[in-house]
Amino acid sequence: MPSKTRIFRVAAPALAVATAVVGLAGPAFADLPGAGDGWHPVTYSGGQIQSSTTEGEARDSRSNILHAWRGKDNDNIWVSLNNGPAYPLPATAGSSDHAQTLAAPTVIWTNDGGRGNFRIFHTGKDGHIYQHRIQLTTSYQLPGALPSATDVPNGARTNTNQPVAAAALPNNSYMLAWNSQTSDDIWTMYYDAPTSKFAAAQAVPNARSQDAPSLAAQVNDGDDPAPWNQVVLAFEGTDFNMYMARQQYGTSSWTNPKKVGPYTTSAPSVALTDNGYGVVTFRDFDGTIGNYQINRHGDVMASFKDDSYGWTNNSPLAQSSGPLVYNVITGGGGGTTGVVWKQAADFRGLPTPAAPQW
Repeated sequence: MPSKTRIFRVAAPALAVATAVVGLAGPAFADLPGAGDGWHPVTYSGGQIQSSTTEGEARDSRSNILHAWRGKDNDNIWVSLNNGPAYPLPATAGSSDHAQTLAAPTVIWTNDGGRGNFRIFHTGKDGHIYQHRIQLTTSYQLPGALPSATDVPNGARTNTNQPVAAAALPNNSYMLAWNSQTSDDIWTMYYDAPTSKFAAAQAVPNARSQDAPSLAAQVNDGDDPAPWNQVVLAFEGTDFNMYMARQQYGTSSWTNPKKVGPYTTSAPSVALTDNGYGVVTFRDFDGTIGNYQINRHGDVMASFKDDSYGWTNNSPLAQSSGPLVYNVITGGGGGTTGVVWKQAADFRGLPTPAAPQW
């Protein structure tokens, strides 16, 4: 499929920026509640991870963490478990080549009631969306032979320099989202693990972007006293403002996209905590990192700019673990370059927000 025409951005005039943010305060130079003091290197056994894009990562129910990243000096996709050795992922079955990408890989962990599955999604150099499903061994180590990539079906295609978004759902299921290869539409597709079937891809109504979207989900597992019970899509609109749409888990309809914040220069990233809060992380015009605190209705509660002056030339990554949210960037923070992380927020002890009203 031919790639759509891309619009290359230049810095907007000051008047245009000022007009865009009327009625919504810009980020304050402070951190979210409970933020960490500074940035720290993301490491594997060979040292700090170096990449030409943002990395991907996910934790399982036993706190094992899998990192995946595009090489700094090559397009191979490397993985490391628990900060251990790095290994390249193989390409499709029958090939002796390594899987390659021009975009950041995306990692989620889906629970099958046992060891679960780490799933790595990447955009191939052909624009196809691929998946590697990694199940740890019974001793919770990487398998001896890493899995080859499988092509995600139903015409899942995006621009070669854009990642695919993914959100883990109950029973080993998940949802994907990507920016169209030929238009500004954002498409989503649900994978139902019990039936091993993908639903047909669907465009999100009124969601238009020229960058990759971000997905997050927080669904009641029976133990959560304040479940979100929803999937959240965050994206940069064609007007370069940030938007968010929500879907109640188990339905197929999205809320109309709602503006979250003013201008950004790349795709934002969304993460949801288990107690009803969330963060939309974005890259500002000067390359620094900003965070918007949201509640389960999608309302902006506060906006902050990282006071540790981390910066990046790539889209940032927001990750959650319980009530905590972390920012991960490739760039610099605290005097270090490469892939770095910072605790962005700790929402423990805050009032429990009311349940969403659909």
